Amino acid sequence: MALDAPVREVWALVGDLARMPEYSAGLERVEVRRDSTGTPTAYICHFKPQTEGGERITHPEPISWYEPNHGWASTGSDKTDAFGVRNSLHMVTVQPSERGTTVTWLVHYNADSPEAIETNRTHLDQALTDIAERLIARFGGRILERYVDGP
Repeated sequence: MALDAPVREVWALVGDLARMPEYSAGLERVEVRRDSTGTPTAYICHFKPQTEGGERITHPEPISWYEPNHGWASTGSDKTDAFGVRNSLHMVTVQPSERGTTVTWLVHYNADSPEAIETNRTHLDQALTDIAERLIARFGGRILERYVDGP
């Protein structure tokens, strides 16, 4: 997405993983673990139940890369998680652009069944669209590209 705000303003929100619930409707809260220098080493998402009285999912993600004002990446376990995926990668980058900041959010994962692939593809597309719309509402801007790959 292209946001109409400078990198430092966008990064103050997307670089602070504990603030994810501010721009993601599905999250109740996010805990962040940090090393002795204050650099995030992991985050734990506490998802809202998808139905009234439904299950609350807690999902930990180790951070494999974090560079202030540039981006972060998290990598999931090689064991299948609560969403039916394994070996996931989330990578969020911010780059200066002519009008402000370009934010890219990439997600890759493996799943053991076609159903898990399709379910996660649908949910991630909805979640990332929600995130983009909320960030655009906050900063102004537009979605540049939305790409959902096949199995």
